[in-house]
Amino acid sequence: MITAAQRHAALIDSLIQSGELVDDRLIAAFRATPRHLFIPEVGALTVHGTVLDARTSPEAWLAAVYSDDAIITQVDDGDPTRRRHLPTSSSSAPTIMARMLEAADLGDGQRVLEIGTGTGWNAALLAARLGDTNVTSVEVDPAVLAGARSALAAAGRSPATHLRDGALGYPPGAPYDRTIATCSVTRVPRAWIEQTRVGGLVVTPWTAMEGAGVLAPLTVAEDGSASGHFRGGLGFMLLRSQRMPDVPPHGLDAEPDETRVVDEDVISPLTEFATAFPITFMVPSWRMGLRSMGTGMGLWLSATDGPSWARVYPYGDEWAVEQGGPRSLWDEVERATAEWGALGAPDHDRFGLTVAPDERHRLWLDTPDGPGWDFVLPDR
Repeated sequence: MITAAQRHAALIDSLIQSGELVDDRLIAAFRATPRHLFIPEVGALTVHGTVLDARTSPEAWLAAVYSDDAIITQVDDGDPTRRRHLPTSSSSAPTIMARMLEAADLGDGQRVLEIGTGTGWNAALLAARLGDTNVTSVEVDPAVLAGARSALAAAGRSPATHLRDGALGYPPGAPYDRTIATCSVTRVPRAWIEQTRVGGLVVTPWTAMEGAGVLAPLTVAEDGSASGHFRGGLGFMLLRSQRMPDVPPHGLDAEPDETRVVDEDVISPLTEFATAFPITFMVPSWRMGLRSMGTGMGLWLSATDGPSWARVYPYGDEWAVEQGGPRSLWDEVERATAEWGALGAPDHDRFGLTVAPDERHRLWLDTPDGPGWDFVLPDR
């Protein structure tokens, strides 16, 4: 059996070889902080839903813990009556954690606020890099926080941890040199920017809708704005206060106002990150998802500002498009796709985000003064 120490060393070596881990001090922090100390021995799941149990299957448990995958540590906010089986807390994939911490450009003596303690592994890595007294972490879920505190203590780490809504930050410790979120947001909370010093970084996953997300390291300016280029695609659970309402989308079974047939696959581009990401913010106030239909796997689109909707599904060798409501939602998607193409089909890392002091979010291409789109924040 390969030991935990051997698996841990191999994982860190692979992160270095892939180029995800570069900073020597950060590498040392990863080597000093084994992941298995922060994964529950019972009750965790792989991303494929396999139940992990260190008591009955220790080798399978260790193999999963030291894979480069997320480990789900809570579903349905820990409420067994909900039965939706939706992941609500996890240990992120090591590659993603390394990428985020490298993007934070950590320096000796810096003070960091972490949003979302989760398992405690990221807080422990920060503490190993910067010192326990320089790390403050907040967590909204009391059960999750209790588990993290126990794991941190067992690992010999003692960053400050607080039960608190992450959207509010933690004012008593401000200003911070870095604010690092382990959850995704569509609206960067004002508190994060206000509690980060001028010239400091807010490092957060950002998404226009659940699914297609990017890493956003935003530099805080003297005027209270924060701005930066996106780096790399990733997916995180949304900050709990920014979750979409648990309501069905519009038009799943409604009669359409308009139907047409197209001869090219219009579903695939909206299910692939490279082509879907820019459309998610170029079209305002909407969401989408896959749905099995009679002719195969289709796509539904639903406005978040009213009862507009669209359905797209295979129709023989073609694709049927149906839409209804006051907005012609599919037409908006087509116009946005054409606009993206006219710009040269730029990759996601050519885009960036500026959050103004009045909380306006503006997406831009190449530079903050370049072509841009005011992001209409989703209704909740």
